[in-house]
Amino acid sequence: MGIIGASLFILGAGLVGIALSPIFPGAPSGYLAASFLITASGFLSVYFLTRPRRYIARPGGESAIRLAVPTVLGRKAAIKRMLLAPVTRAGLVLRDWLGNWSHVIVGLACSAVAVTLCAKSWGIADQAPSVARSQQLLGGFLIILAFPFLVLERSYADLASETLPDAPKLSRLSRVPLMACIVFGVARILSSFGFEWPGMIEEAAAILMALVGVEIFARCAGALFLPVGTAEARRSPVDSVLAGLISLKRPNFAAFNVTVQRNLGIDLSRSWALTFVSRAMPFVLLGLILCGWLLTGVTALGFNERAVYEAFGKPVAVMGPGLHIHLPWPFGILRHVEYGVVHEITIISAPPGQPAASDTEGEKIVGAEDDPPLSADRLWNTSHPSEASYLVASDANGRQNFEIVDIDMRIVYRVGLSDAAAMAAVYHVANREGLIRAAAGRILSQHFTHYTLLDLLGENRETFIRTFRTRLQSQLNSLQAGIDILAVIVEAIHPPAAAANAYHYVQAAQIDSTALISQSRAEAATKTNAARQSATDIRDTAIADAAENVDEADAADTNFNGDREADTKDGEAFLYERWLDRVADSLSLAPLVIIDSRLTGQTAPTIDLRRLGGNTAVQGLIPEKE
Repeated sequence: MGIIGASLFILGAGLVGIALSPIFPGAPSGYLAASFLITASGFLSVYFLTRPRRYIARPGGESAIRLAVPTVLGRKAAIKRMLLAPVTRAGLVLRDWLGNWSHVIVGLACSAVAVTLCAKSWGIADQAPSVARSQQLLGGFLIILAFPFLVLERSYADLASETLPDAPKLSRLSRVPLMACIVFGVARILSSFGFEWPGMIEEAAAILMALVGVEIFARCAGALFLPVGTAEARRSPVDSVLAGLISLKRPNFAAFNVTVQRNLGIDLSRSWALTFVSRAMPFVLLGLILCGWLLTGVTALGFNERAVYEAFGKPVAVMGPGLHIHLPWPFGILRHVEYGVVHEITIISAPPGQPAASDTEGEKIVGAEDDPPLSADRLWNTSHPSEASYLVASDANGRQNFEIVDIDMRIVYRVGLSDAAAMAAVYHVANREGLIRAAAGRILSQHFTHYTLLDLLGENRETFIRTFRTRLQSQLNSLQAGIDILAVIVEAIHPPAAAANAYHYVQAAQIDSTALISQSRAEAATKTNAARQSATDIRDTAIADAAENVDEADAADTNFNGDREADTKDGEAFLYERWLDRVADSLSLAPLVIIDSRLTGQTAPTIDLRRLGGNTAVQGLIPEKE
């Protein structure tokens, strides 16, 4: 019952850790769940082996397997035993069948899940509570949680092998969650004091747990190909040499030699190579450690890197790209600084302790035919995480009030290229982006207090950018930050998304009124030009008619003067000519028959009844004029 109770407890703790790992990513919940599953695999495997072994150890167990019916039994007892024989045989066969593979499958499943948890928890950003008090409480809880595993480990370490052959294995596996709880608890407490190196200890513990899980998985996978022995001789394959190394005392290599000799038949104590290696190992390790320490005095800097060299804690020089030789650590330290690397940040007010949304989201590269990303949306009626909000003055309806304006601003900067700028960036500034955001936010707040919303929307963008960049660079220089502002990019200055539609209606009304005014002016100009054209036509027509009348009057006057002069010179001839003109005009309008006796010919005179034209008649009656 102790084994199954411990198994259920550890397995339940592992399942709770798996359930909490998505909620607290980066916290030790994933690693703790992996350590619990590693220990649970050993206890469950031993439990599945002890069940058939415990049944066989009962009085009459082996005879029940053989199902021998004694002859001294009575007839009724013999019949009853014969009827129950199939049920007993089925139960024994089932127990024996489960004992063949169940302990191996449990080890495979639990170790695989443990390694998977370690892999998924690796590299996830730590989102543990940033408050020191919370981290200390978490560390204290983990240290208290280690106490049950300490009791469990000591219980099976003191248990004799005759009572439980697999007790040493369970003792070694119990050290994994014990180590995990203590290491992660102490690391949480140390992290609450501002230390960063406890994270390396947590990573080392996670690597050790993953290696233990891989070792258990390999042992169980190899056990599938080994022959199955009797129930008394079976042992759990869930064991770990690495877990046995988790101890405060020195590892017993003599016991390891005995194990290898018993299992493989190799006596390592008689190998001269191992003897030579064991004797030379301290000197080799000492030489490697010395060489490694001396190599800390050799540093290679890339083309976009430089470093401030500190000798005995005092800044000496700024080293540029290339290979440099200096004093080894801790006598000589290089503090790396960027060299010509350009950064772009957004000016946005983020809650304390949380980075800006634009910094946590990487820029996605999209193709020419792909849909544009959300960052390319510049509409006013859409909220953008990269925009900052500020209060501006308002004088709407003759009353003083406040309005909100959103600005989408990006600042392009780099660390100065001079040695003085590199020194200032290392020793004067701990968070460059936070300093730039704070300075830019202060300048924007001061700027927006002097203008209203309409003034800001109608302000010259180039003038605002030039003034803002000059003030920001001046303020950073006064703080000796060693930062150069390369460019200020203002994507938009507009009201909030909720008020954007109302502002659009105002803009639409202004546009409509301007359009109506322009349309009315166009109609007025059209009518004026049409009236001018009509008046011009009427005036030109009147002038033309007047000119024609004058010309007709002049012609009539000329004719009259000519007739009067002709009448004065020869009145009878003039009157006769006029009479002939009137007769010709009259005869041209009536049919005419001409009979002339002077017509000659071969026959007698005839009467011509044909209709002749007026010109012919006129030509026959009117003599030709000279």
